Amino acid sequence: MYSIRKYNPATEADYDLLVDIHNAAWPDELSTKASWQFHDSRWPEDKLRQRFVVESDGVTITEGAYMEPFWANAPGKFVYGYSSLPGYDEQVALHQAIYDYVSEQIAERQPKILGTDTREDRKYRVDWLTSQGFVSKMRYPVSDLNLTDFDFSRFNGAQERVAAAGVKIVPLAQVRDSDPRWMEKLYEMFWEIEQDIPQVDPPAKEPYEEYVKGYENPNFWPEGWFMAIDPSLDVNGPSGEYVGVSMLAKNPAMPQRIQTWLTGVLRSHRRKGIALALKLRAIEFAIANGGTAIRTDNEENNPMLGINKVLGFEEIPAWVDFDKEL
Repeated sequence: MYSIRKYNPATEADYDLLVDIHNAAWPDELSTKASWQFHDSRWPEDKLRQRFVVESDGVTITEGAYMEPFWANAPGKFVYGYSSLPGYDEQVALHQAIYDYVSEQIAERQPKILGTDTREDRKYRVDWLTSQGFVSKMRYPVSDLNLTDFDFSRFNGAQERVAAAGVKIVPLAQVRDSDPRWMEKLYEMFWEIEQDIPQVDPPAKEPYEEYVKGYENPNFWPEGWFMAIDPSLDVNGPSGEYVGVSMLAKNPAMPQRIQTWLTGVLRSHRRKGIALALKLRAIEFAIANGGTAIRTDNEENNPMLGINKVLGFEEIPAWVDFDKEL
């Protein structure tokens, strides 16, 4: 009934096929060919990653991939994911066929754990995963903020209090012009923040030479990244130390709905209102640049989710990580 084969996109048409299937499956999470090409181009050479497609009656109905999670310190773990054209996600036999295919492809590597994820409103896939012994490990509510009537008056004084405490909030585009070490300092700040972000597996620190390639992402928006800087800390020079960040990303496929990649503050500067001030600056920027909504996601016990709710973010169906011990 289904034919599954490896798929190695090389041409524009190859990527068109993949992105078209993804966008049909997730019409509220549209992506672009440029984004997919970028992520493929920087996958670590020493980590497995293989795309595949599923065909039915001569029609390509599913795009997917299985891989080693280079972002996690989880030896023996592999993950896979896939998207199918509308209507096919309800076919239990399709989920089983993909699972069997992936299991066969990675068998020689002696996997210990197989992970995947899906959105909780995809009931057929959730039920199938549970029936096959996959266990829910972590839940990430997705939240949207409507910007068309955002009331800044509810937060009067929030940004001023942070400024009065000596912490500056400036866009990354400005920081790049004034601090020659901005990239290195961001690298170290991100790593400190990342270790406090709830994750299924412990994070693995990305090599610096790979990290810098991330700034080639076509959705990178330096004007929409807001840095919290403490000038009183000059361990690495007179530019001050970076103590927090809120990162907005643009998506040409959905230009009016802006994405938050990450908002985080170092432990040393938490509980001082910095995260709220960063988010407010980001909201101001999003509105000024034509945004009508901001979307983000957080692990359900992450304190940042509470800040988002105070701002007015409303939850929509969450993504859930599943693991199966093999």
